[in-house]
Amino acid sequence: MVIRLLIEYDGGDFYGWQVQPLVRTVQGELLKALRVLFPEGQFKLVGASRTDRGVHAEGQVASLHTDFDVDVESLKRSLNGLTASDILIKEASEAEPDFNARYSAKGKLYRYRVLLGKSPLLRRFAWECPFEPDLEALNRLASEALGEHDFSLLSTDERGGTCNVKYAAWLERGEELYFEIIADRFLHKMVRILAGTMVLIASGRLEEKSLVGFFRGRRSRVLVAPPHGLTLVRVYY
Repeated sequence: MVIRLLIEYDGGDFYGWQVQPLVRTVQGELLKALRVLFPEGQFKLVGASRTDRGVHAEGQVASLHTDFDVDVESLKRSLNGLTASDILIKEASEAEPDFNARYSAKGKLYRYRVLLGKSPLLRRFAWECPFEPDLEALNRLASEALGEHDFSLLSTDERGGTCNVKYAAWLERGEELYFEIIADRFLHKMVRILAGTMVLIASGRLEEKSLVGFFRGRRSRVLVAPPHGLTLVRVYY
């Protein structure tokens, strides 16, 4: 049986999704809860995105693979009862036998939040930006990221590779700016580097042509925006 889980979490106190020894991770906390419900070795949990330390999720998807027949609503209630309040299983449903949260995904939507000023209430979920970027310039830059590009120089992924960006835009929300991006795949820290570097350019600290230069293999200065501003919003299948 394969069960699809829709998960929300505040990533501030986690060392990312991926299970690691001696540190608290989202997958690690879920595995601890699942070991209470299933015998050891009788299940596998696969996440759609290996979010980094400090990164949040509204719509992380995981697939739970097990040989047992499970009542999905009971499983949802049990997992929510066994995990801390910074993780929530929003939905649980039976999936097709070949469903794999990671490999079945067709794309993902990420949102990066930039706070223009300071706020004790928002600072856990948005970057208190010290610059004053121009929104029109940010959207010109976002349009340059559309389509297929090699994002190797805008990531820390040694493997690099091409990503197909289907949507990228900056939106104004009160005292915040949201950078939203949909692509078929993402490289390590790609969204944070894109967001930070666009802010750097749109605030006059780097030439605007620099962004296109990255896609053509020309190195330049980048800014890695802090992880707590990033949220995985949705996974597409």
